[in-house]
Formats: sequence, C-alpha cells, structure tokens
Amino acid sequence: MSEKFLLPDSTGWDSFTDWMTDLSWIDNPCFCIIIRDYTDFLKKDIESKEIVMEIFKEDILPFWENDVTQTVVEGKARSFKVYLVN
Repeated sequence: MSEKFLLPDSTGWDSFTDWMTDLSWIDNPCFCIIIRDYTDFLKKDIESKEIVMEIFKEDILPFWENDVTQTVVEGKARSFKVYLVN
C-alpha cells in the first residue's frame, strides 16, 4: 500500500495510519483498495494482517467518511472502500 499510495514514509503503524488519513497529494474523490487472495494476504504474519484490518476499520474508514470534515481545514469526506476478495 505504501508503494501504491506513494506514501512518503511508512516506517510503522502510526506512520502508515497518519499518511493514509492524509493522502492530500491524491486528487481523487474516492479511494478503492482491492485485496486479492485475502486468505493469503499477510499469511505469514497474521498479527500484521489483524492490525491492518483494525486500522482500516477503526481509523482510516471513519476518518474519510466523517472525521476529515472536523479535523482538516476545508476537509471533505471521500469515499474509501476496501474489498477483500478470495
């Protein structure tokens, strides 16, 4: 995700979360992530897989649905979808 979203720095979960709730360099009204072969996604690191999913559920998705309008000057909600495909 760091590569696809061109994250300037993602050296830890806090950094990843911070950049994924910024994305100011991407001029797009919506974001869509498709994780193909979800069963195999981070298969060798189940703890990281659970952390990633929790970050999306607890931080990233709520931020883009609503929180951005309250925390960013002129912030606008954007559609952010995550699809898990097997």
